[in-house]
Order: sequence, then C-alpha cells, then structure tokens
Amino acid sequence: MNDHSPVAVASRAAQRTAWLLFAPPAVLAGLRWLLQWQSERGPQTTALPLTPLALDATALQLLAPLGWILTAALVLGLCVYWAVRRVGGPRVRRALLGGWVALWVAGSAALLWQHANLQGLVPQEPVQAEVLGSRPRMPNLHAVGGTELLLRVDGLEGVQQLVVDDPQAAQWRYGTRLSLQWSRGRSSGRFVTGWRVQDLPAGTGTTAPNL
Repeated sequence: MNDHSPVAVASRAAQRTAWLLFAPPAVLAGLRWLLQWQSERGPQTTALPLTPLALDATALQLLAPLGWILTAALVLGLCVYWAVRRVGGPRVRRALLGGWVALWVAGSAALLWQHANLQGLVPQEPVQAEVLGSRPRMPNLHAVGGTELLLRVDGLEGVQQLVVDDPQAAQWRYGTRLSLQWSRGRSSGRFVTGWRVQDLPAGTGTTAPNL
C-alpha cells in the first residue's frame, strides 16, 4: 500500500489521534503511581490539609462552580461550532487535541507541585483546637475518607476543616479539646501532622448534633 494513499494517511491520523487521546492520561496515572511509590519508600508521615470553611456561603455561591462549568461548556460548544464553519473540521480537531494534551500536562504539573509542597513541610509550634462538630466522610478517588471535623483553632480566624482517618475521631464531640501538631507547606497550605486529645467534654449534655 502506498504510504501516501488516502487510506494510509487516514490510518496514521487515526493512530496519532489515539495516542494523543490516551497517552496523556496514562502519563498522569504513571506519574501519580511513581510519586506514591517514592513517598512510600521514605519515612511515613501524616499530612492532612487544614482548610478554612466558608460557613456564610449562600446557596448561589455553593452552586457557582457548577454554573461556571456549564457556561464554559456552552461557550466552548458555540466556539467549536463557529470554528468548524470558518476553518473546517480538521483544524478544529487538531486544536481540541492540543487543548486536551495541555490540560493533562497542567494536571501533571499540579501533581508535581503538590508533591514538592508536601516534601518541604515546615513544622510549626503545636496549637490548641476545639471540636465544633463532625460528620463521616466517605472515601473517594482522591481521599481515603474518615471523619470530617470542624475546628476552632487558636490563632486562626474562622472555622477550620480537617478530615481525619483515625476511627477514634468519630467519638470526638462538641467541646473536645485537641493539641494539633501542624506544618506549613513549602509554598502554601497548612497540614496537620499529629494530634492528641487534651480534654473531653464532661457528660453528654454538651454534645452537639453532627453537622
């Protein structure tokens, strides 16, 4: 078969498209596995994100990310339709494949940044915290699940959120005092590296309902 025949050209184009569609996700999955394997070879340390919780967020604010996603999808669809009519389908497909590859490259870069951020933790002085509420968190593709705690942390404004995979955390109720060991990431973020129960609320009358 002639290498320049329409069938050969179409076959090479299909192979290239398949590589561009499936190779970037495979590279990201391999990179994730490699970083996890490297982390497991070294000393095992706990680093749980401690993040602010926006308790005053309205329903509109909570649904805003979904609205932005739907709007972006609609705009992208209209742009693709307009581009196909102006420059033709093949050019648009190449542009979409380029954007697809760029998306996964950005994901790989974010994964490397997160790994480097956790590898350079800067320990801080222990801090006192009080449990304001708790609820179970189901595991997913990105986390093992456990108990989501709402905390008032000395020195930090607002309510802080922490997901702990310790089974004992499900028993911590409103008013439980904790001593947290925590660190700052190399570039950003706060991470809890250990905890100890300082004081349990007396009796059952101080127990607040789970959130």
